[in-house]
Amino acid sequence: MKDEVGALLEVQSDDLRIYGLEDRLNALAPRLASLEKDRGRAEEALAQTKQQVAEEEKRQRDVQDRLRQHRELRDKSEALLNQVTAPREAAAAMAQIEQAKRFVADEEQELEKLGARLTELRRVVGEREQAVAETGRVQQEARAALDAVRSVIEQELGTARAEREQKAGKVPRALLHLYDRIRSKRRSTALYPLRGKSCANCDTAIPVQRHSTMVSTGATELCEGCGVLLYAGAS
Repeated sequence: MKDEVGALLEVQSDDLRIYGLEDRLNALAPRLASLEKDRGRAEEALAQTKQQVAEEEKRQRDVQDRLRQHRELRDKSEALLNQVTAPREAAAAMAQIEQAKRFVADEEQELEKLGARLTELRRVVGEREQAVAETGRVQQEARAALDAVRSVIEQELGTARAEREQKAGKVPRALLHLYDRIRSKRRSTALYPLRGKSCANCDTAIPVQRHSTMVSTGATELCEGCGVLLYAGAS
């Protein structure tokens, strides 16, 4: 095996290590996104419940206003009943009183139901506020842990890339350019040995003359089947 192939194999080893580190680094982003989504869902649920509370409180105020009006009408009708003497006027006042009493009873019943719903909704708000706080705490702790992992990976990446560049200087520029072009498309192994007289990646047979040249000179060749770089390993 020629020295340039050996140097390129060392570069490839570093590239594969770099790919692994990059994949580990990229895998952190979905985990952070998932944490953010959990927090978003918790905040959305809290906002929805608070909106329900606001709507029920408005209904409660409306009912209280109607109840006040109906009580005033009832009181006025009772006062009027005490003043009238004619049977017809008394009957009309009584009818108004009865109607106002029904309205008051209905509004009081509605207020009782609204109060119960508001009590439950406020309880849910409290639970969801706790859920948001807990999600935020978990997210903060997880983010700190992921940031620590990210820092370690980035340091390893920096070292690996520096070592790779140093080793790449020992590979002829034309060969390195060809190798880089192949690996950038594949993002995986780009340099394979011959396996017998075939490509070790796709098992495509190499013409006899090319095989002989590779063995005798240590030259690298492109596989006609899969496009990787091939070299003749030690026999």
